[in-house]
Formats: sequence, C-alpha cells, structure tokens
Amino acid sequence: MTIAHRAEPSGTSVPSLLSARIAVTDDGTGVGPALVDLLLADGADASLVSRSDDTSDFGGLIFLDGLSTFATVDEAIDVNRRAFEAARALGQSDGGPKLLVTVSGLDGRFGLDGAADIDAANNVTVWTSGLTGLTRTAALEWPDCHVRAVDIDRAGRDAWSVADIIATELSTGGTDPEVGFPNDGSRIALGSTAAAVAAGGVSPLGASDVVVVSGGARGVTAATMIELAKASKATFVLLGRSVLVDEPPSCVGAATDAEIKKALLADAMNAGEKIDPKELSTRSQRVLAGREVRSTLETIESVGGRARYLAVDITNRSAVAEALESVRSDLGPITGVVHGAGVLADKLIAEQTDEGFARVFDTKVAGLRVLLDVTTNDDLKVLCLFSSVAARSGNRGQANYAIANEVLNKVASAERVRRGPGCVVKALGWGPWDGGMVSPSLKAHFEEMGVSLIGLSEGAHALVAELSSPQVDQVELVLGGGVLAAPR
Repeated sequence: MTIAHRAEPSGTSVPSLLSARIAVTDDGTGVGPALVDLLLADGADASLVSRSDDTSDFGGLIFLDGLSTFATVDEAIDVNRRAFEAARALGQSDGGPKLLVTVSGLDGRFGLDGAADIDAANNVTVWTSGLTGLTRTAALEWPDCHVRAVDIDRAGRDAWSVADIIATELSTGGTDPEVGFPNDGSRIALGSTAAAVAAGGVSPLGASDVVVVSGGARGVTAATMIELAKASKATFVLLGRSVLVDEPPSCVGAATDAEIKKALLADAMNAGEKIDPKELSTRSQRVLAGREVRSTLETIESVGGRARYLAVDITNRSAVAEALESVRSDLGPITGVVHGAGVLADKLIAEQTDEGFARVFDTKVAGLRVLLDVTTNDDLKVLCLFSSVAARSGNRGQANYAIANEVLNKVASAERVRRGPGCVVKALGWGPWDGGMVSPSLKAHFEEMGVSLIGLSEGAHALVAELSSPQVDQVELVLGGGVLAAPR
C-alpha cells in the first residue's frame, strides 16, 4: 500500500532547472506570476503561459493548474485532461522534454488520508489527483527528463508562500519524484509497503444485498463477481456496453471466432449481402460477447447468487439513473457498487490522441462520477473500485490509464471518509491479469519484464478476502503480479 513519510530535502537543485526554458502555467490564484519572479531571481529562464499559448519552444513545464479554485467537479476533472495535453506538447517540443513538474492542492499528502470532502461545493480538488499518474508515466517514457509531482496544502498559505515552497523545492529538493507539504510545515515523500491481508473478518454482503457492477458481465470483473456471488449469495446487476441479442441460428455449434465468421459469411452470401471483413468481425465479436455475458449470468446463478444484465453506457448519467431506479423498484435497495469497467488505448504521451485519452479516461473517471452521483442516497455497504498498478508506478504508453486510475484511488480515500465506517471502500490496484485486456503479446511483454500475471481464480479470491478483511482503513492497495516499475 502507498504511504507518506517525512523526508528532508537533499539540498541539491533540480539538474535541468537552469538549462531549460520553462513554461509556468497560470493557475489563476497568483501563484504562477509569483513563481516566475522567484525562478527568474534564481537565474532560471521562466515564463508565465496561458492555455492558448504555444509552448513548443519550451523544454520545461511547471503545471500549476492543480492549485486553481474549482467550483465544480467537472472543472477539477478537466485539470487531468489539460495536464496531459500540456505534457504531450512538452514531449513534442524541439530538443525533447527536460523538466516536468505538476503541482496539486490536495492536502499535502496527495489525498492519501481522504482529507478532501467531495460533497463540499468548493472543495472538489480530489478529482485532480490523476496528476501523479501522469508524472509517474512520464518518468518512464522520458528517462532524461527530471519529473516531479508536488502537492501542497494551501490552508493558511497565500500565493507567495506557495510559490516560495515550489521554488525552494526545485532548488534544494534533489531528485525526489513525489513531495508533499502538509499544513504542519513538514515535507513528505511517498513510498510503498507490504500489507498482508488480515483474516477473521466478516463479509459485508449477504443474500439480501443488491450490488451494481460496471463492466461486470465479461472478463476479469466477471470472474471476480462470480466468486463474490459464491461467497455472499447476493444479487448482482451487471452493467455493460454490449446489447444482448439472439445469435443467428447458423452460429449454433460454431465455437471459435473463425467458425462463427464462416457461418455469418454464409448467411450474408445466401441473403445476397456484401459484407466487408470489418463488419464480419464486428458481428462475430457481438456473438462471442453475448455468449460471455450469458455464461456469466448463468454461472452467478449456479453458485447461489442472482444476476441481471442491463446494457447501458455508464458515462450517461440519465441512462444509468433510470436503470438503477428500475433496479431499486424490482430488486430492492442498492447496497453495493463495484466499478470494474475499463478500456485501453495505449500510446506514448507524445503520440496519444485526444480520442484515445478520452476513451480510457472517461470510462474510468466519468463512469465513477456517474455511479457515485446516482447512488448518493443509497446506504452502501461496499464501494469497490478496480484500479491498476499503473496508477502507482506508471507504465510506458499508459499515461491515460495511470491518470484515470489514480483519480479512482484518491476519490476512494475521500469516499471512505465521507461514508464512514458503515461502508467498506477499496481501490484495488490490480497488477496485470492472465486474461481480460491482457493480450498474448502484452502477456509476453510482462513476462520479459519479470512481472507475473494474476490468475483469474487467484485474483477472484483476493477480492473476496479484501472485502471481508477487518482492515477497513486500508483503502488504496496494489495486488497481484508486482509493481511494473518502481517510482524513482
């Protein structure tokens, strides 16, 4: 699990502080101009930039938008997107990136204690916490660039005080990758420690409970929910993107993708229809997805649980709200939420598209926000978010995934504080699975790195053990096949 510990500065400056032309974003609270003045006084070449400015001539970036004042959750969430776009521009700059620093205004401890209250109208900064997922990935993709994440508790500190903390850190903090400044005047760094699962707890879920699960009808999430159904006998409402339709009679008995395509192609030819390979593949995948969904529903029923599937886009608030109203009406109060939905669109930071970022980020973050919004008044016993080890360590090509999952981690900590002891809240940072989104080529990549994969059965048992553990204060955890790359 991630921990914060006191750390004294080394007394040495950031190596590239005086060798790169540095863009400092305007946070709108006065920190940006003050920081530029301090950096110029120290001999750095720093300039204040706005969102519309061209930063292609800069080799360094200090991203201060995390210090802004946010009136809404949407404004806070957008900071993660802007940080990624600014980092992408830095990665495309002439000469390559030399310095990347992100600054957030959580609690000086990167939100580990859940200090931010996500219900407070003017205290929504926990939703900006994906910045560290960005820096951790950038550090891996840009080994010659100094990368740092700074978090500052702004309580009782004016703009000049905050700017002075940042300038002093860059000139004396050495190469610590993640540094926080709580309001007690201390300096902290982040680390990881092993935490064994304590046995002896009682499962918070039973046969009368109703659990809503995003992404739970297929893949890894389905495997874990089957095990949870076996242990709890609860009712599981699985939300997914696939619309269940009856498969063509010709596909009965066709087991593999190739056999299904052959049957579908024959249907098309008999109907005089021309079908291209892409459409053929889409239809085949629809058949296979339907089979997987039905198999999951049947298996949950066979182990003693109850199951229902609803096709809905979890980023569509009105659609999800309507779906869950029908759940409450038909099945009873919702007492558990599991957010397991996720997609991948891997590319290096400098090469990632806006669409690729949005697909990954919105599924995780917008999906979480919708699920929390529409269950605000439900008395939850369990809130379990499927995160990733990539959020803790970064991973080449997965900045979007690391950013999104780090938001999940810190929102989980805030939800733990908000909901109190009656709700078990977990953000489970899974290592790579032997299945699901891990393709054969990606599996080989992990094996080359010495990272073992999580077996479906092993991971499913781990989920049940975590939810039943008496260690309810341990919210953000990494499980499975090991950290992809240790933070610098």
